[in-house]
Amino acid sequence: MTARNWFAVLLPALALAQPADVIYYNAKIITMWEGRPRAQALAIRGNRFLAVGSNEEILKYAGHMTRRVDLGGRCVVPGLIDSHTHPSGAALSEQEGPVPVMNTIADVQAYIRQQAARLPADRLIFVPKVYATRLRERRYPTRYELDAAAPGRLVMADNGYASVLSSALLAKLKITRDTPQPPNGKIIKDEKGEPTGLILGAPDLLGPLRRTRQITHRDLVWAIESMQKKYNEAGITSTIDRGQGPEGFRAYQELRQAGRLTVRTYVTFLISAQGKPEQVRQEIMRIPFVTGFGDEWVRVGSIKTIVDGGILIGTAYLREPYGENTAVYGYYDPDYRGVLYVPKENLFEMAITANRLGWQMTAHTAGGGATDLLLDAYEAADRERPIRPRRFTVSHGNFPNEEARARAVRMGVLFDCQPAWHHFDGPVLKDVFGPARMRHFIPLRSMLDEGIIVAGGSDHMIRFDARKAINPYHPFFGMWMAITRRTADGSVLNPEQRITRLEALRLWTLNGAYLSFEENLKGSIEPGKLADFVVISKDYLECPEDEIKDIEALLTVVDGREVYRRPGW
Repeated sequence: MTARNWFAVLLPALALAQPADVIYYNAKIITMWEGRPRAQALAIRGNRFLAVGSNEEILKYAGHMTRRVDLGGRCVVPGLIDSHTHPSGAALSEQEGPVPVMNTIADVQAYIRQQAARLPADRLIFVPKVYATRLRERRYPTRYELDAAAPGRLVMADNGYASVLSSALLAKLKITRDTPQPPNGKIIKDEKGEPTGLILGAPDLLGPLRRTRQITHRDLVWAIESMQKKYNEAGITSTIDRGQGPEGFRAYQELRQAGRLTVRTYVTFLISAQGKPEQVRQEIMRIPFVTGFGDEWVRVGSIKTIVDGGILIGTAYLREPYGENTAVYGYYDPDYRGVLYVPKENLFEMAITANRLGWQMTAHTAGGGATDLLLDAYEAADRERPIRPRRFTVSHGNFPNEEARARAVRMGVLFDCQPAWHHFDGPVLKDVFGPARMRHFIPLRSMLDEGIIVAGGSDHMIRFDARKAINPYHPFFGMWMAITRRTADGSVLNPEQRITRLEALRLWTLNGAYLSFEENLKGSIEPGKLADFVVISKDYLECPEDEIKDIEALLTVVDGREVYRRPGW
């Protein structure tokens, strides 16, 4: 019998000798614990679950100082884990006020006019996360439409991988019909050879514009703390922050030391992986920690790089050219495959070095060609020593075909996936990519059946609002997307890839915990694990399927402490 099994056997007897601090009872508890999948009550001592079982069993752990909480038959699930967020950037996007939801080009223009009235004349008007796939016109605005909203002003409608620039900004950057194409990018021109304002990729050119505002340490601390409170409101008790540098790590450390964290965070260290392979190796070796360093609140996670662009903007690197249905992206180039930001040899060096030093590695790959290249790099590392113990991961990996999935299974490679892209963008992408490629678009059913561990996440980047954010981070909205495969226009895309309710919940609980090597600490409600759980507004397993997306957190508990209680409940 293992030490963990002995612990489970002895704990009830030992626990009776010292009562629980608090007991939550009269509930419908979905534990995600194989030993007892359903329960009525749970007991907590300190920051751990003491016991889980029936009302009668658990109330025996009560002493005269034990607080008893009657949940009135409400449903309880383990603390929810979003495995792909960008909390600091999301909060900072609204530091100066809410960013409206923009569904049309007219909405974009209205936001530009609002900012023009507020900002100094020489200040760049920055419109965040404008995706053509989510605009009713199914195209980007042109430079002339930006000009009409704010004549003569510097305007940039951006999504991190592509931007539309106003005429004034193009002039400032000296971009004309004669400007040569930039490395790793494409300046889109009209039939007369004039720039339309749309620029794809080109991080060296556009990157400085995205960093015009100086972010301070205080800004980062405010952003992380503010966003964690919003995550608690949605039932999120843990997350994987998928992109920080030293400044972000210092902000988390300050909040940890002050005891102000309310979401456990596994923090990804992001590197560019540019230059020569030797420079990549040295960059990694200079980082003064490695995966796993930290504690139950803040832990060093994966090392990560960005391999390609995005499927929403036509810069994801594909296995074959995009083809002819690319009007939504603002270009026509039947031979174009997308953008690779990291040279092949650098990606190989990164994987090999990460494996040698003890890092878990992940990388952003949106297109199938980029995912294949990442798996090539993982195989190179795996030939030197197995990467399975490192739990190397693919972030996004939207088009894993049969061969890619088989390679992932062979090496023990994990995926963190975002069903929101299927829901919001599927109706447009199906016409871009065609049925053969779309058959492999976030194929959750196939991935789970073949033995790939998939964690659920949002890639939350903009806005505080859980359901109107880019991308929505409300876990039950995400689960509903994975369960129904229903898209924003009401259609069902690839229904054969639906997963069950319990499988969807597992993506946001145990699988998320596995991704951060913490499956023995969290992800289920069982004795000895950290006391993280959520009381929710509907019975997740029994409510009508279409009501899953509307489930709300009524009470969120992290570390045995109530961090959120819904007003009026």
